[in-house]
Amino acid sequence: MLSYETENLAKHKVTTTEVDEVLNDSRTIWLDLGVSRDGNDRLMFIGLTKVGRALEVGIELIGEDEHVFHAMDASQHYMKEFNDAQ
Repeated sequence: MLSYETENLAKHKVTTTEVDEVLNDSRTIWLDLGVSRDGNDRLMFIGLTKVGRALEVGIELIGEDEHVFHAMDASQHYMKEFNDAQ
């Protein structure tokens, strides 16, 4: 199941629909962020929405669930990673 840190999405003016678009786009890449303080794996997804907005989306794997803890316009660093992978 996918859950969202709604306060973070609101702070960065990202919608759950935009997050879903990035996560479901075949061009999206992901990077391993290591383990959270709680011992859960974290991944950063970098991709485009249907209208071309570039986002970075952080997900923490909690058991069999996925929690979006972060989403915002992709930084220059992550955009370089994304462009290099295309």
